[in-house]
Amino acid sequence: MIQFQKILQKTTLVAATVACIIALVPTGSAAAATATQIKEAQTIANKFGMQVGAADGVFGPKTARGFCMFRYISGLTPSRAGLDTALLSKLRAYNTRYSSLRAIPSPAGTYLVAHEKCQMMVYATGGKYRAVTPISTGMSGFGTPNGTYALGGTLRGWSCSTLYPESCRTQSVGRFAYISNYGNMYNKRHIVGGVKLHGSTSVPTYPASHGCIRVPVSFSDWMYDNVNANIPIKIVGAY
Repeated sequence: MIQFQKILQKTTLVAATVACIIALVPTGSAAAATATQIKEAQTIANKFGMQVGAADGVFGPKTARGFCMFRYISGLTPSRAGLDTALLSKLRAYNTRYSSLRAIPSPAGTYLVAHEKCQMMVYATGGKYRAVTPISTGMSGFGTPNGTYALGGTLRGWSCSTLYPESCRTQSVGRFAYISNYGNMYNKRHIVGGVKLHGSTSVPTYPASHGCIRVPVSFSDWMYDNVNANIPIKIVGAY
């Protein structure tokens, strides 16, 4: 009988502990989100250009990056955390209200925001968000400085960094590769000091540069056509 009471006490304690743990996990949090919910969220995020990859119900680094930027655009606190109730509700509301990224209202002005936590950048003008792109900022020890700067003009084609020439090579991509096809920076644009915004064939989901802001080569060409010199570029957040 005593042995049975001890077993019963242990069972009750375990049950109480499990109940406590469950209570600490809010419904719809990252831990509770189902694959179906994540897939739905990914589908909506891609509709708004967040580039989370395939809508497969799996939360990976591209999804973390895209969810983070959507949080920023929609007024939630930017985070690379998984799908939670607040994010899913916001995605559903935006999906009903807006047809695309270009329909979402933005603060007034013409500017770029490079968000280091998200590793994405957004362009806004005319009171609407117009484009969003993955970026890769400065790795540890070579941080990209937060602040607001005036974006420089475009040096078309490929150029080679004098400080880090080891990755320079002959390139075959980019509309202006015919002007110069050797280097590691495409269509570079000055930001501050030695920090540039430039196209690259390597834009991972994490900070990997020596301080510059890398964007995909195709987006660099798009910027040449659509983003004028001297507009503000705001670098915010931390990875």
